[in-house]
This record gives sequence, structure tokens and C-alpha cells, in this order.
Amino acid sequence: MKKKRICIIHKVETFNHRSFHKIAKSFKKRFIVTIIGLYKNHSTKEDIKVIGITRANSRLKKFLFTNLSVFNNALKEKANIYYFHDVDFIPFAVLLKLFTKSIVIYNRHEAYPEYMLLKQYIPKPLRYFLYYFVYLTEFVSVKFFDAIVSNDNYIVNDYKHKRNIAVFNFPTLEFFNSSEEIPWDKRRYDLFYHGSLPRYHFETMLKIAEGLNKRGIKNRWGIIMSKHSPRQWAEEETKKRGLEHNFEFLPYTDYLNIHKYLLRARVGIIPLPPFKKFMKNIPLKLFEFMGAGLPVVLSDLPPSRQFIEGQDCAIAVEPDNIDEYVDAIEFLLKNPDRAMEMGANGKRLVFTKYNWSFEEKKLFDLIDKLENKNG
Repeated sequence: MKKKRICIIHKVETFNHRSFHKIAKSFKKRFIVTIIGLYKNHSTKEDIKVIGITRANSRLKKFLFTNLSVFNNALKEKANIYYFHDVDFIPFAVLLKLFTKSIVIYNRHEAYPEYMLLKQYIPKPLRYFLYYFVYLTEFVSVKFFDAIVSNDNYIVNDYKHKRNIAVFNFPTLEFFNSSEEIPWDKRRYDLFYHGSLPRYHFETMLKIAEGLNKRGIKNRWGIIMSKHSPRQWAEEETKKRGLEHNFEFLPYTDYLNIHKYLLRARVGIIPLPPFKKFMKNIPLKLFEFMGAGLPVVLSDLPPSRQFIEGQDCAIAVEPDNIDEYVDAIEFLLKNPDRAMEMGANGKRLVFTKYNWSFEEKKLFDLIDKLENKNG
């Protein structure tokens, strides 16, 4: 039987942990897979066809011309299924549905309306306009799509749709690709953070470092920022506050290289503020820390709480309460046996429950139902 074709659309510049390492690699077990993104070149990677689209040099041009280019290339694929990730591609995804007889699935990563309120480069009144604009865009458009895949159970019910399922963005077991064991006292970093690092996150980290320094507690932070995080600003801030010896900014690296850095750390930290967005979204790095055997200190917010409550693998503190963060970190650093026990509990949870292999099954069940419906 001839394999069907699936086209994944995600306007990112790297082989993303979600769209490539999870979605695309899963789908290639059953489909001929193409992924379209802002890659430098066309290529084939791990039997997946990669189409690179040039990024426009302004937000308006990106919305109009980049999306139009993605749309045209997607049409040429004549795919049986289109699986898209970007909220700004929604109007073009509606056109894909209208112009083809294909299945169209929207992978909704975030509580996008609430995310608009965090865009600090946008004037505040305009953020509220964008909040309502994005909400209405999604509200009106989702009925055109065959299904919505939400990455968090707290955003599943934002919009009514007969096929809106939660497929958690858990890590692949492939992510934990190093068996190296480094003794606690030989680890380079007391605390570790990787991924997108907005200023409001890093401000909290700086205050925590200052609090630890006041108590005379050694705290060396390893930081891997995503490409669009304000690295220059962060480095300047550490120098202004006399904290440059506390923070080591590591070069950006591929998703599958991060695990080797986590093994050199003692504690993972996720200092989320109590913003509306974070009341709905689950941080992926929670499970990456846990799977690497690190105890985690994080904000006590409902989306994360459901996975760690009663599991003795993390310490959840009041968001924005610097003293509670400092207390938790001090406890873990001064009690390595207890910290390693908590890390082992988290690792067991990830390897037996909170990993992508379980979520992949949900995705294939959804595809089966959609294909059966469409004949």
C-alpha cells in the first residue's frame, strides 16, 4: 500500500525539539514526511524532506510574504495531511483547507492570546488589542480545522472543537542520550537553565543569586539561551550587579546536546512568574530536568503542580518569592543525598510515564480517527 504524505509547517530556523524530533520522527513511521520551516537550505534529514524558506526582514513582510511562500510550497506537496504549528499561519491554513481535500491539524503550543500580553517590545495598549485579535482569530478559524492538538491540558478547553486533544510536549527518550555519571561534588553547575529566557525570568534569577551570595552559598549557574533571548543584555546585567562570576553563558546548541550539560548540574530551576499564560502552560524543561536526574526548584503553578505533587522530585515555591527560592536551593545544595534521591524519583517518572512514547500513541489514534472519518 502506497504511503500517504504529511506536511508539517513550523516556521523555525532549527530542527525543533517538538516539530522535528517528536512530530516528524513519529510520523515518518507511517507517512512520507515533509517539514517546511525557516531553514537555510532544502535538504533531507533522517529520511524527512526539509524545505527551507527565507525569513523576511520585517514582521509585516514575514506575515505576508513568508507565510505566502510557505503556503505555496505546502500546496505543491499535495499532502494528505497538513500539520501546522504557527498561530500567524492560521489564515493560510484555512486557505489550505478550502483549496484542498486534505486533513488540516493545528498544533496549539501556547495560550496565545495571553502570550500577547508578555510581548514587551509592543506598547501596552497594543498588546491588549492583539490579545483580543488573536483570540477572535483562533475562535473563528478553529472550526475549519479537522483537529486541534493542544500541548497542555489547561488550554484544551479554550475553544470548542469536537477533536481537541492534549498531547503533552514530553521529552523523547532519545533526548537522554548520555549514560555518563558525574559525582555530585564534581559537577560544574549548582543551578541550570536552558531555553527561552525573557528578561522577567532572568531578573528573578539575578535576585536569587544575590540572595544566595548574601548567605554565603556558592552558586554557579549554567545558562543555555535560545537564539532569540536577550543574551547581550543578560551578560551586561550580571556585570552591573557584580554577578559575572555566578553565571556562565554557554553557546546555543542542538536539542540533543543539552542532556550532557544537564549531567554537569545539581539543580534545575524554572522561575516562572504568575502571569496568565503560565497558569495554562507546562514547561517542557521540567521533564528534561527530571529525566536527567536533577531535583527541580520551580514556581508553584497549577499546570506543573499536577505532575510533581506528592512525587518528591521537586520543590515548588510561591512565584516571585525570592526567599522561598533561596531556601529551597540552599536546602538541596546542603543536602546532596536528599537532592539525588529527589532527582532519582523524577527520573523514574519520566522514563516510565512522562515521555513522548506515550504521547505519540495519542497522536496516531487521532490520525486514525480522522482518516477513517474521511474515508
